[in-house]
Amino acid sequence: MACPSPWKDIADTFFECSICLDLFKEPKLLPCLHRFCKQCLESIIDGQAGTFECPLCKDVCKIPNNRIDGFKTDFHMKSMLQFIQLQKTFENKEERECIGCEEKLKVTAYCFICKEFLCVQCYQFHLTKKVFVKHQKHVLALIDLEEKSLTQEKLASLMEAPRCHIHPEHKAKLCCCTCGNLPVCMTCTYDEHKGHELRDVRKVANDEREHLKEILEELSKRKDTVFNIADKINRVNNDVLSIVAETKAKWQNQYKDQTRKLQNEKEKEQKKFNRFKKDIEESTRHELKELETEMEEKIRKIRDEYDRMIKSKLRESKETEDIKRNEIENRELKIDETIHKLDALVNERNKTIDEQQQHKLRETQNLSDLCNQWVRKFEHFSTISSSVIESYNHWTDAQCIPDIRAASEPLVEDIMKDFPEIESLSEITIDDLPILCIDRVNISDTVESVVDVDVIKTTEFFLISITSTGSGNIIVSGRLSLDHSFITVINRQGRQIRHNKIDEDKGNSLHFGRYCAALSRDKIASVCGSNQVGIYNIHDGSFTQNKITPLSDDITVGTKWARCITTDTIRGHIIVGTLNTGLLLIFDEELNFIRALKLPEVIKWPRDILYHEGVLLVCDSESRFACAVTMDTSKTEAELLYEVPKPDIDGLTWYPLSICKDRAGFVYILWSQTDYSTGKGIITQYSEDGQQLLTTKRTEDTARCMTTLMTEEGEKLLVATLQSRKMLCYGLMPE
Repeated sequence: MACPSPWKDIADTFFECSICLDLFKEPKLLPCLHRFCKQCLESIIDGQAGTFECPLCKDVCKIPNNRIDGFKTDFHMKSMLQFIQLQKTFENKEERECIGCEEKLKVTAYCFICKEFLCVQCYQFHLTKKVFVKHQKHVLALIDLEEKSLTQEKLASLMEAPRCHIHPEHKAKLCCCTCGNLPVCMTCTYDEHKGHELRDVRKVANDEREHLKEILEELSKRKDTVFNIADKINRVNNDVLSIVAETKAKWQNQYKDQTRKLQNEKEKEQKKFNRFKKDIEESTRHELKELETEMEEKIRKIRDEYDRMIKSKLRESKETEDIKRNEIENRELKIDETIHKLDALVNERNKTIDEQQQHKLRETQNLSDLCNQWVRKFEHFSTISSSVIESYNHWTDAQCIPDIRAASEPLVEDIMKDFPEIESLSEITIDDLPILCIDRVNISDTVESVVDVDVIKTTEFFLISITSTGSGNIIVSGRLSLDHSFITVINRQGRQIRHNKIDEDKGNSLHFGRYCAALSRDKIASVCGSNQVGIYNIHDGSFTQNKITPLSDDITVGTKWARCITTDTIRGHIIVGTLNTGLLLIFDEELNFIRALKLPEVIKWPRDILYHEGVLLVCDSESRFACAVTMDTSKTEAELLYEVPKPDIDGLTWYPLSICKDRAGFVYILWSQTDYSTGKGIITQYSEDGQQLLTTKRTEDTARCMTTLMTEEGEKLLVATLQSRKMLCYGLMPE
């Protein structure tokens, strides 16, 4: 008959050392609640100084001054192992030497005071003779196991109270709470432990058990939260994969649509040439017929003249055809180049979004690993705590539970953590493919509409910066007062959606206001002259920011006053231009400082910047010119590539104020007659590389900044005025 066990629900591996894979021998307990044989643990810390890692959970544990002897012995495990050995002896009906008759017989009982086995006769002698009256309450009989009447509380009562840790000849009567619940005798109460907090072991054990139950209840409440994190992570991973797949499919459709249009354009040009060729051949045949009739009428003497005219007409026709053929071939070549460029762009975008996908999946995997580690620790802690509580051994509980509670504190702290950023891991920077034109984009001759942005009413208000996002919203920012800047989200009709008033550093003497640039579909990168860089969410109005100077303390060149901002939306980089330092400061979308780049010395005061086609276009207000510089990440200094052509209007000197680009890649610069947007204003349009001036357009004299906006009718150019709170809307129409 199998003997019952008070720990029958605990796996056998719980009682085995994970190093020697055998039952524990003199088990030592670590602060993380993992235990090892004394000899196994000694081999682990051998050669270690100060600390070592637990082989199971990798927690860092401190090595006591007296090395292996300084680790606590796990009395609870020792008592469980002792019972298991007794159980196996009874169950296998082994023959052991009886402590009473000293004969080797099948054992019937075990005396915890004698610490030896008893045969049937000696067991009865133990129970009836007065000399063993103190032993009788501490005898475990085989019949108790067979009748399954043995409980953990009864088992604990059979064991003899421990000896005093100072006077081993005396049994312990009390617990010294001052010394970590050490067992002490009555002699110690007026000797070594005089004045200490001394309590009955039952009360100490009951209090410790209640504390442990409270911890278990709190952990159980949070258990579902930990398990739910894994589900959240799986949902986020599925969202990332779904968004990437949808984006690639969207780009593929856009690619097919543009390729189809370009091929149709190519076919139209070929048909146009064929019609032209047919028309000119028909016209030539008609003219030849007329010449032939005329030649017959004027007889032979003028035949030579008509022959010359015929040859001349044929040659002229051939030359006209060749010119047209060259024109069509050049356009076909340009269309093919555009298609190749579109192919390369799609490949680059796919590579970038794949990198973003892998980065997001790595982050979710790290969170998942951390969550699984907490779950394992929680399950390990629950198993140990439950076994201790159910054992009901007062002395063991008083010794073990304080260590268990101490080990639970970091686990409770970890489980109580919240991870609000989990949902944001599904956010991926995604832009539509740019529109690649083979011709030009024309700016409408007149203002299509005027948007009144009268949503901020203060005498010190200055609208300084404007941008838009793929969601169709317009974001304006600037200075609200000497101590405040603002970010406002409006729709295309000028109606306010959200307005944020932001406190600035009152210790600063410069008040340049706030600048912004689109970072993704729903996020705006923002920088303020008061030395702040941040990210603004246009949906919920949340705003996180850091000071620029602490992020770049390794740079000692001048004061870092932010003056302009642009973004590399594909890589998620934020590029900040600074005043009087000649520096570009580059951050990632988590506002981590990446690096600095020194601008060429010819650039004195970057008024506005634009990241475009792998280079940086800079509007230099003080030097009164715009230029392109390199963005080579392997170097610390940018190189001047070329100067953008200046406008030549009315013989005036023009100041570049603002720069933007459309989806087709054409560049636009807003110029003013003065540096403060109070004089005449013009808009210039440039080729995709910014080296060819295409169009010059007059605009309102107080124009301050501009951006582009996608609408249902197509792309628009928005020009914002400085103090009139109005935006002028121009149409952008491909030829």
